[in-house]
Amino acid sequence: MQKKHLDAREAALLALTSVLEEGAYVNLALANVLAGHTLDGRDRRLAAEITYGVATYRLTLDWIILQLTGRPAAKLDRPVLLVLYIGLYQLFYLDRIPAPAAVHTSVELIKKTKKRPLAGFVNGVLRGALRRKNSLPWPDKEKNTAEYLSLRSAHPPWMVQRWLNRLGPEETEKLLAANNTAPPLTARVNTLRTDRENLLARLAAEGVEAEASRLAPEAVIIRNSSGIGNLAAYREGLFQVQGESAILASRVLAPVPGSRVLDMCSAPGGKTTHLAALMQNRGEIVALDIYPHRLELVQANARRLGATVITTVLLDGREITPKRHGFFDYILLDAPCSGLGVIRRKPDIKWKRREEDPAALAVLQQELLERAAAVLTPGGVLVYSTCTNEPEETTEQIDSFLALHPEFAPSTFTVSLPPAWQRQEVCGGIQLYPHVHGLDGFFIARLQKAAR
Repeated sequence: MQKKHLDAREAALLALTSVLEEGAYVNLALANVLAGHTLDGRDRRLAAEITYGVATYRLTLDWIILQLTGRPAAKLDRPVLLVLYIGLYQLFYLDRIPAPAAVHTSVELIKKTKKRPLAGFVNGVLRGALRRKNSLPWPDKEKNTAEYLSLRSAHPPWMVQRWLNRLGPEETEKLLAANNTAPPLTARVNTLRTDRENLLARLAAEGVEAEASRLAPEAVIIRNSSGIGNLAAYREGLFQVQGESAILASRVLAPVPGSRVLDMCSAPGGKTTHLAALMQNRGEIVALDIYPHRLELVQANARRLGATVITTVLLDGREITPKRHGFFDYILLDAPCSGLGVIRRKPDIKWKRREEDPAALAVLQQELLERAAAVLTPGGVLVYSTCTNEPEETTEQIDSFLALHPEFAPSTFTVSLPPAWQRQEVCGGIQLYPHVHGLDGFFIARLQKAAR
């Protein structure tokens, strides 16, 4: 059946409808819309920019709507609200879109929905936005710093206040700005199949602009990423899309070929297959996850990348025992966490998380660490990583673990990082921040168990 053709704003409307009505993640909602419809390259890029932009600035757009209409955004009919989001995002955040075009296309968009009679309302609100764009009553930055930063950067007030308390206003403002800056797409060279020089040549031959990362020897930065999964180089398993911070986690573990490795929370398999490559496909990796469909992703990635030493096991990491599963030389615990370090990639995390989540997730992380300690062989290495920088889930978690387990000690690692990044005083590991390092927010700690 022939796919229906959409323009950028129609595609954004469909994706955002899925996000708001079904709770879908913005990246998956957009991917489903783009896969199921025909769009030209320019419209694909604009659809992505609008969809992610609305997901990023929802809180601010809600406030703008309240100022313009006198009504809470939640009281508006859903199609009207989404079309206003799309129009207002263009008016306030996309300077290259002429204001008349943003208004006109939004009015035409609402006419394609069941709320066509409200086209005049949409037109009036957007024209009102043009008149009042530079005179909205923003909070005073000096008197109400948290409220001002929350609205201007579109982050929940509790999150802004938490960071203000820990980082101070100047650093918090930089972090918020970094979270709202689209990150580059990065990928890991699959060294089981090729090397970085040859991968860059293959990507160039397929029309992809890419360059070597300065951080990890197997990382590349991709500059034009439309349809990356359709590339022959991808299908042939020459690379895996993966963030640079995540690439570092496996490099910090540094398992040697022939060792026995446990990946406690493995899906979708980026780190698992990286471990296989670091081990030169020699040894054994046991990859756990609690969802069958996510383990299927690990298996699919392993097949595509030629990683043959991975065995997937449907198991909660808190239930693993030496009696049933033996001991491991290396363990990677990339723990479930609040994910507040990857907001720039997944802006909807801001709206899904609650203030109590870091403390609640810390309990789960502690349980997983206890199990990891129980199945790690004496002299073995444990890497604990999270894509967040919240203390309950990072430094406090490891401090508490080390206090309970004197047989463990922080372990130095040999990953080549800029000297200022090697924070050995932080639990034998590093803290990576978007606004400091230009990477996803990550915490990585390397611990070693005493030999008997």
